[in-house]
Amino acid sequence: MTTEQIYTLVNEVNAEAFGSNALAVVDTSSLISLGNTVLSSSTNTEAFLNTLAQRIGRTILRFRDYRNKLGDMVLNDFEYGAILQKIKVVMPQAEADQMYTLTDGQAIDHYIVAKPVVDQKLFVTRTPYQFHITVQRETLKEAFLNESAMGSFIGIIFGEVRNAIEVSLENLGRVTLATAIAECDGTTRTIDLLTMYDTAYGTTHTPVTFMNDPDCMRFAIKVINNVIDSMQDMSVLFNDGSFETFTPKEDMRCKMLSLFKRGLETVVEYAAFHDQFVRPDIEFQTINYWQDSQPGSQTSIHITRPSDQTTVQVDNVVCMIHDRDAMGVYKIDEDVLTTPVNAAGAYYNTYWHEKQLRFIDLSENFVVFTLN
Repeated sequence: MTTEQIYTLVNEVNAEAFGSNALAVVDTSSLISLGNTVLSSSTNTEAFLNTLAQRIGRTILRFRDYRNKLGDMVLNDFEYGAILQKIKVVMPQAEADQMYTLTDGQAIDHYIVAKPVVDQKLFVTRTPYQFHITVQRETLKEAFLNESAMGSFIGIIFGEVRNAIEVSLENLGRVTLATAIAECDGTTRTIDLLTMYDTAYGTTHTPVTFMNDPDCMRFAIKVINNVIDSMQDMSVLFNDGSFETFTPKEDMRCKMLSLFKRGLETVVEYAAFHDQFVRPDIEFQTINYWQDSQPGSQTSIHITRPSDQTTVQVDNVVCMIHDRDAMGVYKIDEDVLTTPVNAAGAYYNTYWHEKQLRFIDLSENFVVFTLN
């Protein structure tokens, strides 16, 4: 390992920073390490005697906690039992008031039975999966100078498992959202903002031109906020028609594509005197993609719809609003188990068993907004 003389590089970047020299290509290979050096007893020696081995002076344990961005989809957790039961009592219909239809010589039967109509749904589908890690402590000791350092290393191994669990919960949440979007496809619960605008004003837009047009984006927010207002009324407009229902603002959950949110900020909000009027009238969560993070696919979903096993692709999805009880997670089981030490191999395994009950209730309110 050689010690690079970088004074010329220092002078060069300083000159550019001071404005003395024009911007030019700078070779930083002598300044920035990309971490691709393999230690060798013949080359990793000090520069004076070229004999003594250079030592690792500091070890950085690279680890960051990851938090599930869709954690608000976890509605409740219960330890015992396996099935979620959801009971809905149907609103009764009005009937003629008999007080105003009295007839001489006739009695009114006030014991006529009117049983309440009750609907029951049972959610039973659970999704088990597991992770496991092998640790062999005796051989690991050779790589560390003390128990504390090795314990920190094992800690970040387990931390990465936790990150894997959090990412899995988030991505399963995305699939839940994508499935709900697929269930809305072809129904009145999918609202195409672009087509609505072009039909109303006789224009022709693409998703890109729509999101760069201030009039279009203001129109989009108007439609979204109109839906927010309407969902608070008792109706069947935003569900599958099973029951009349409503969603108060505090029970609404809004997911907005970051691409669309940034469009609102840069095209509409920056110039608005009252920017609160050009954004959704409820708290919303920004997500970077619905199902696939690849460029060009962030706005799309491609799902086999559970209700009829039809493969559905919906593009240019920019926002969705749903009742808190329309979709989510109602049970999260996690069991962490560690094996005894294997006597022959001197190792042990730790298993993380994960299981969730994810659900979508089509009788609850949810709406999808697209630019198709």
